[in-house]
Amino acid sequence: MNAPDPADLRATILAAAATVHPQAGPVLAEDSFADLGMDSLDRVVLVSRVEQATGAAIPDTILAGATCVEDLITYLTGRTPDTTGSKPAADPALTALGLLDSGAVIGPGTRLWHQAQVAAGARVGRDCILGKGAYVGTGSLIGDRVKIGNHADIFGAVVADNAMISPHAALLEDPAPRATTPDGRRKQHADYTRRAVTVGAGATVGAGALIAPGVTVGPNALVALGAVVARDVPAYALVAGNPARQCGWVCVCGHPLTDKLRCPACSWAYTLNGDSLAPTATATASSGCAG
Repeated sequence: MNAPDPADLRATILAAAATVHPQAGPVLAEDSFADLGMDSLDRVVLVSRVEQATGAAIPDTILAGATCVEDLITYLTGRTPDTTGSKPAADPALTALGLLDSGAVIGPGTRLWHQAQVAAGARVGRDCILGKGAYVGTGSLIGDRVKIGNHADIFGAVVADNAMISPHAALLEDPAPRATTPDGRRKQHADYTRRAVTVGAGATVGAGALIAPGVTVGPNALVALGAVVARDVPAYALVAGNPARQCGWVCVCGHPLTDKLRCPACSWAYTLNGDSLAPTATATASSGCAG
């Protein structure tokens, strides 16, 4: 089989890039995707269209490492793109199923399951798990040992160590969401003021929950499944409903506390000082519950 003609490939890819992001103007092969205004989802669409037009298959590892059209041309003409300067040091066996964008950083032991994606400018700590289809957007800072469930969306949030973001939850950052600016341009990160969500250490955001921009979920708090959270959640608080309201307290192990502020699962005891809950000194010194 004859090798593909580089000029034809170049023209095909440039044409596809122009249709994916037409407002970027003329597209040159050496233009970086960032300069063209292409985010990671734009690049997935671009590669899909190139594959349809050429019949070639472009692996996720090439998509994740490519920084410009020239990188795709290089791969499709049988050469290996030099992406060593743009890709973070990560275990290929742990990340091959997902998409790790150029400029994204993940820690040792972090696993990306199928179609999980970490966008450029996001940082994920060590020993985390990103489930199928999970998305960690630009500006997000994820701590160590965080579990992000299938199809959860994290947009620019700060998530502390040992937290859990359950399947289909969404952490939002844009307080005035619009698809375009008043002059008709597609809205980009530079066109709005971010209000990042903060999730404290050990906290859990339940399945299908929505966290509004700027909200802080305190350490070891528990947001019930399907809750819509529009105001801050105290540490150890249990909130539920739409809009979410506090309906109890939870232990570090995740079980609701009794009226006497004791965990029925592990027997940890807590004290309430004003609106702040904290485990007793006896509880923290015991080994009955892993905090």
